[in-house]
Amino acid sequence: MTKSFSRTFMISAIVYFLLGLIFVIWPQQSRLVICYIAGGLFMLYGLIRILVQWNSRGFLTLGNGYLAGLLFLLLGLLFILRAQVILGILGTILGLLVVADSVVKLQISYQLRRNHPGSARRNLICALITLVLGILMLFSPFTALTAMSIFTGICLMLDGIVDFCIALDVRRHLHDQVFLDEF
Repeated sequence: MTKSFSRTFMISAIVYFLLGLIFVIWPQQSRLVICYIAGGLFMLYGLIRILVQWNSRGFLTLGNGYLAGLLFLLLGLLFILRAQVILGILGTILGLLVVADSVVKLQISYQLRRNHPGSARRNLICALITLVLGILMLFSPFTALTAMSIFTGICLMLDGIVDFCIALDVRRHLHDQVFLDEF
């Protein structure tokens, strides 16, 4: 891969941290605002997919762009019109993202193990910590949405910090030569 891997990883780390900070500072308002923003972004992406498909092949041709665009438009409408329902599963969705992110960190740790065992060990510990946090987010013991939002925010902030540290290790030791195996 290119240098963009560590840069992208750093950007996602900063986004995770800031999103977590927003959840901690404004737990009740942030959930609803983030839901509306996500809905708007999904709708915008769906519209773009439809327009790109239309411009490239014409209206009467069938293609994945129309279907994907329509699905994203409907998903965006769902996020906006049924925000309370979406908020009920937001912690689970974010938990799934943190678990998936932890798997990537485990792969990076595995690649560091031979040439940089110290960094590999540190990254393995960080990956396992974020994996546990992600699992806790999936099966959050908190019943109150505010407590869940604060807990989710703290988990996202910790994951952002860990991602940033791992991105620095990737840049320093692997020179952005990270290969993520497909499964």
